[in-house]
Amino acid sequence: MIDDSINLRRLVLFDAVCRECGISQAAEAVGLSQPAVSLAIKKLEETVGAVLFERGYGGSELTREGALLQRRVVRMLEQIESAVAAMPAGARARQSNAGGVCRRLTDSQIRCHVAIADAGSAAEAARRLGISQPAVHRAARDLEDTIGHPLYRRRVHSVSANAAGQELARRLVVALGEIEQARVDLVSARGLAAGRIAVGMLPLMPQRLLARTIGRLRERYPNVAVTIRESTHARLLEDLRFGRLDVIVGALREPRLEGNVIERELFTDPYVVVVRRGHPLAERRRVSLKELAAHGWVVPQQDMPRRAVVDMMLATLPQPPQVLVETSSLAMMIAMLDENDCISLLSRSHILYGNYRNEVVALDVPSPQGGRTVGYTTRADWLPTQPQREFIEQLQAQCRLTPNTPDTPDA
Repeated sequence: MIDDSINLRRLVLFDAVCRECGISQAAEAVGLSQPAVSLAIKKLEETVGAVLFERGYGGSELTREGALLQRRVVRMLEQIESAVAAMPAGARARQSNAGGVCRRLTDSQIRCHVAIADAGSAAEAARRLGISQPAVHRAARDLEDTIGHPLYRRRVHSVSANAAGQELARRLVVALGEIEQARVDLVSARGLAAGRIAVGMLPLMPQRLLARTIGRLRERYPNVAVTIRESTHARLLEDLRFGRLDVIVGALREPRLEGNVIERELFTDPYVVVVRRGHPLAERRRVSLKELAAHGWVVPQQDMPRRAVVDMMLATLPQPPQVLVETSSLAMMIAMLDENDCISLLSRSHILYGNYRNEVVALDVPSPQGGRTVGYTTRADWLPTQPQREFIEQLQAQCRLTPNTPDTPDA
């Protein structure tokens, strides 16, 4: 969210000066005095710590840092306009100028609306923002009136965002995230490195690959903060769409996602049948289907891609083996292998790079057909900062170094 020092009004005026190529022209276009626009630009420059315009007799031209900020501000305003214009049919925004509606929004309206959508109620939003409930309700009513479409569910003792309000909040958060990105762009332009990278990690992602990627990144950008959040695909995808994550790394789902996200492949990760080191089958040159059926199995839960592969493999055995545990927890799976002489299915990368690579071995059996595709997912409209772009490049480089066989020593 935009903080109080870089408010939406100043950014809108900055955009007007860029479009009109001068402060006087912008003041006339927006209906304000020239001193008011000049003061807004001056405060914006003080806040970002950069001169944004070179002023001359012919008007104002953007500096290099001004151009970097303008790129983000234009993206922010376009995304807000798109969010407003996408409101359900009948909304005032669809019947008039979405750009004009966008430029009438205030920081208070946006801040309160996002808080209501995130907190689940106006009362909790007021508590989180440290303001009174009447102030939150007033901002919500003003926003709803400006948009021209219902954004809230009103009950006797509560107010919460409806589906349209939730989607508007999501798109506002993503749009305003451009200004945080702009701060990083401006710092990078001065030869420094800062900012953050928020990474979502799917269960069973090879952690050492990610750790090595971060290590290489920090060699160039030691001050960049990296946060890693591990969760389910659905939860991480929601966080990505809401701008709380920049990228998700892990196994891509089938069918592939479409719409407002983009998936890119990193490498194909074949499946292997595994047991603990010291298991009676671990040193066998050949393992028969009968022997696979004679041991208990620990399998993924139904919502995980590997489950369908396991089910197909177990169907080929002469008799159904006993399934001891279903779990999405890799740690629990390894514990079951160690304590109960179970068999399970992992991917090749876990033998190479997983935290448990010294505890499990791949059996000498034909690999199950197929394999998972490891990749990364971003929002379709994401414009990464330089450190974020470097993270993706290092991730791709580390994945290209992934050996092709489970027996290859860990590099």
